[in-house]
Amino acid sequence: MVDKEQKIQVIVRKRPLNSKEISKGDQDILHRTSSDTLVVREQKLKVDLTKFIEEHHFTFDGVYNEDTTNQELYVSAIQPIVQASFQGAKVTCFAYGQTGSGKTFTMMGEGSIPGLYLLASTDLFYYRDQYFRNIKFTVSFYEIYCGKLHDLLNERNQLFAREDAKQIVNIVGLQNKPVETVEALMKIISTGMEFRTTGQTGANDDSSRSHAILEINLKQGKKLVGKMSFIDLAGSERGADVSGADFKTRMDGAEINKSLLALKECIRALDQEKRHTPFRGSKLTQVLKDSFLGNCRTVMIANVSPGLLSCEHTLNTLRYADRVKELKKGDKGPREDKLANALMLPRQNANVVRYNVDDTEETLPPPKPIKNEEESSRLLFKKPNKDDNKFKSKIGSGISGGKNTAQNPYIAPPKTVGKKAPQANMEDLSEKHEQLIGVILAEEEDLINTHRKMIDEMVDMIKHQMQLLGEVDKPGSDVDNYVRELDTVLSIKEDMIKGIREKLRVFNDHLRQEEELTLVFEKNKAVMDVFNLDIHDDDLLQDIDD
Repeated sequence: MVDKEQKIQVIVRKRPLNSKEISKGDQDILHRTSSDTLVVREQKLKVDLTKFIEEHHFTFDGVYNEDTTNQELYVSAIQPIVQASFQGAKVTCFAYGQTGSGKTFTMMGEGSIPGLYLLASTDLFYYRDQYFRNIKFTVSFYEIYCGKLHDLLNERNQLFAREDAKQIVNIVGLQNKPVETVEALMKIISTGMEFRTTGQTGANDDSSRSHAILEINLKQGKKLVGKMSFIDLAGSERGADVSGADFKTRMDGAEINKSLLALKECIRALDQEKRHTPFRGSKLTQVLKDSFLGNCRTVMIANVSPGLLSCEHTLNTLRYADRVKELKKGDKGPREDKLANALMLPRQNANVVRYNVDDTEETLPPPKPIKNEEESSRLLFKKPNKDDNKFKSKIGSGISGGKNTAQNPYIAPPKTVGKKAPQANMEDLSEKHEQLIGVILAEEEDLINTHRKMIDEMVDMIKHQMQLLGEVDKPGSDVDNYVRELDTVLSIKEDMIKGIREKLRVFNDHLRQEEELTLVFEKNKAVMDVFNLDIHDDDLLQDIDD
């Protein structure tokens, strides 16, 4: 189904509707039209309650239906890279998708059904015993949570990634355990999974909030001859799904989104053979640096849920996977599509078809093919006119014009008497929220480091003061020198305390701004949910507010 010699493969796996979705009357909106094409038929409702369907067409290296078994998926996409690991390659398999989309079933299996971990482990030991008997396996298992590394095989001890003079990233303190059997390897994986960080979100009560990385090293003596990495990425949710959660959950979500964006850029740079690969975009890409250089092979499995109720999450997963692997079709696309590509937006000019649905129609019609790109481009990518930016112009004038009052850039403009303030643009709110979370994460690390440094310096000062007291107690001591030294020490203390208090004040201000911004986001989301709008319907949202 897929080209087994490709350096990067992005495949999609659709799971069947589960019993809970069937009991709710959920519908299957995903349709595999060919071995590499998937169509999402999203049912939507206009403000006037007219039903219509948006069809989203996606093309990947391979698309697997709900009747595909783990064994068939493994043989088609994963087995070739397992074999490549014995030929000196560093191979990586990513599992990505919304929580509840079948990632755990794909990777771990269920009951008597083996997952990719077990199937790959069985083949690794089979190839070793048959053809490479001098190769030994060592295993490490760690997670990345909120930008910090924790060893899942050593009671979640914190680890540190260090880059040496040869620009090789080493994980200090990581345990590598030797394994001799498939059973021993699976026991290690099960032990590590018990320590993995999970949390509650709007999409799932037990969502994975960390990236789990299983590394199997193939060694001849002390020489590394190959490596296979399985990476179970954190459950992907929209910011809206964690907006009502506590601050820690929102921070988790922002860090997850940051690392996923950095991963996408690294894989695209690798696939397009760019001169620079942005490894330092996140801890995830930093520790996987050697998996992106030299002789390497990568497979990303995007797991998607078929139900209409999961449509938004499914589209987000497919759009992410679509942007990870740009299937090379030349540079004949329009300028707008290149911009959308850079911004990781859906290709609305080429892969979306809209049509109305009769009220009496109970089942979804078959997918409508796209006639040509020009027709869909005229319909969905029309040039903006002067009125299209009326919302943005109102916002701009409200901030820059009028009174010289300072306006918080992270909070929607306050309402004034006699004139309603326009609704905040949801895309702008989301972007500002992610920027603010990034600032808060950086300030948190800086505050902790400053506090730690202050304590170290305080200890040195205490030792110095004890020495001063010992000298001033001696007969004939220089009291003037004692007074000068004490005054200097106290001045340094005051400056240190003032500095850390200022950092603490700024940090608290940004925490408060994040809370207020979240409230604004939730208010706008509630309005959009009532009228079944999306983030592109800002004009309709403004009309409703008026």
